[in-house]
Amino acid sequence: MKRVRDSHHTERAGVHAVAKNVHEEFDWIFREQEEDFGIDAQIEVVVDHRPSGKIIAAQIKSGASYFAEEETVGFVFRGNLADLDYWLNHDLPVIVILYDPNGQVAYWQHVTSERVTRFAEGWKILVPRSQRLEAAQADALESIASNNEYLRAVAAEMTCPHCGAALTSRGGDEILYEVFECGYELVDDYPECHCPFDPAFPKFEEYELEFLERGSGPQKRWFCSPLPQTGAAKKVRLGLGSGQTKEQAEQMMRVRHDRIFRNWKAERTRRNLKESFDD
Repeated sequence: MKRVRDSHHTERAGVHAVAKNVHEEFDWIFREQEEDFGIDAQIEVVVDHRPSGKIIAAQIKSGASYFAEEETVGFVFRGNLADLDYWLNHDLPVIVILYDPNGQVAYWQHVTSERVTRFAEGWKILVPRSQRLEAAQADALESIASNNEYLRAVAAEMTCPHCGAALTSRGGDEILYEVFECGYELVDDYPECHCPFDPAFPKFEEYELEFLERGSGPQKRWFCSPLPQTGAAKKVRLGLGSGQTKEQAEQMMRVRHDRIFRNWKAERTRRNLKESFDD
């Protein structure tokens, strides 16, 4: 019978925990590598809700064994020379991340030739206790991230220019359309629907409310239809609101507008974490 190694669970727990830290502490993008040849994930810096194209490669090690060798200011990580040569010659800067499942804390160190001590059959590097994977380390991590112009261009092309939401679909022959996760839509480079972070996103006051009363007695209902009064409002469809009173029907429309306008980052973060844990 095929068995799953205990170390596999420990390794996966470390990757999931680091993904959670990156999303919640930094609000950055964590991309796990499907084929691990010495790099477990890429971490992309996000600035003002937009992917920056500045990326760090990360190797994640989880378990008590990685904390067995301590020094005054940190933990000693040892590795093989093949991995070291691969990391030092990588196009992206590489950090090693040690995750302590008992304390539920992760520490990181940038792997550079200056920080490494080589031996005949291996090498070691000190991972400082002061370098926890948390928001206070954002500036330090961003300063070592690769500012790759090609990656920056790809990130810009594949994300909403207003909030950094991912491109979800693209198609068309003579007319090109693009749809982004936040609701932003482009048709031949012209906005068909605005992003909630776009200053042009319509305010609720840009709709004139038309009310209609239907039925009588307990069956009576009010319907609210928002009529767009500006070009921007015509590009954001709110639908139809209803309620037992005129005020309830109007409130439904206000809530619907606010939901569209809401900061979608929390939902995106929740989805990213769920996908990270559902491997």
